[in-house]
Amino acid sequence: AAVQSHIALSGTISGAAAIAGGPYHCAEGKVTQALGACISGADLDAAPLIEAAQAAASAGSIDPVDSLVNDRVWLFHGQADPIVNTAVTAALAAFYSEFMPEEAIALVDDVAATHGWPTRDQGVACDQMGGDYINACDYDAAGAMLKHLYGALNPPVSVREEGFQSLDQASVVPDNGSFSESGFAYVPEACSGKAGECHLHIAFHGCRQGKEFIEDRFARMSGLNEWAESNRIVVLYPQVDKSMLNPQGCWDWWGYTGADYDQRSGKQVAGVAALIADWSEKE
Repeated sequence: AAVQSHIALSGTISGAAAIAGGPYHCAEGKVTQALGACISGADLDAAPLIEAAQAAASAGSIDPVDSLVNDRVWLFHGQADPIVNTAVTAALAAFYSEFMPEEAIALVDDVAATHGWPTRDQGVACDQMGGDYINACDYDAAGAMLKHLYGALNPPVSVREEGFQSLDQASVVPDNGSFSESGFAYVPEACSGKAGECHLHIAFHGCRQGKEFIEDRFARMSGLNEWAESNRIVVLYPQVDKSMLNPQGCWDWWGYTGADYDQRSGKQVAGVAALIADWSEKE
């Protein structure tokens, strides 16, 4: 979701971070491809996906790919990930290298983490997969990604309970797109009443990490809020619901919301754009 939102809305979004993620349009709208090459990495070639992005941009379905040239991306693949092959993340790096300089792309693949969100000390053991998919790896993925995306940052500080808020999705997001009625947000004290003057960071939960599965634990345990509090970064944690076509509660990266799932007109991409616009206008 982070990658496809970034590519589709690159005129608005200035960077992305992906943990065990694949390249844009990897599934090509096919669940068999999503569960095949986009997981195993077998014969996964970035070249046709680069061409697909260029064609979509030429058709006006996504923002111009030229918008990516000054962006930054942070990519992570756990050494002990038994689900997604390293070739998938390598293909994502190759995809981005077509549109931005190599120094703008950080690829971290030397942490002995399983398939999940690595933290310094939150969650289960680093090599234990499942549960909340949050792993204590003595590695601060949140800090690493934010520093690469934003540059030098102040050290993290304790979060404020009053900063943790409900995110209204029902009245903001158009045409559902499997969005929950509400999500979560963290608003630093320095941004209270003037959120539009702060950085805005969107954190997409993984499969089985939405609130239907683990309540608000991803939003509280990711490590992002501690950095956000000291660096004027508002963090949104939008939520999507599970369904018959999406029993694991994943964001749509293969087309369960429609054939245009990774274009500006796609329900979830349009929903993300609406959330960005809404928060950017807040006083």
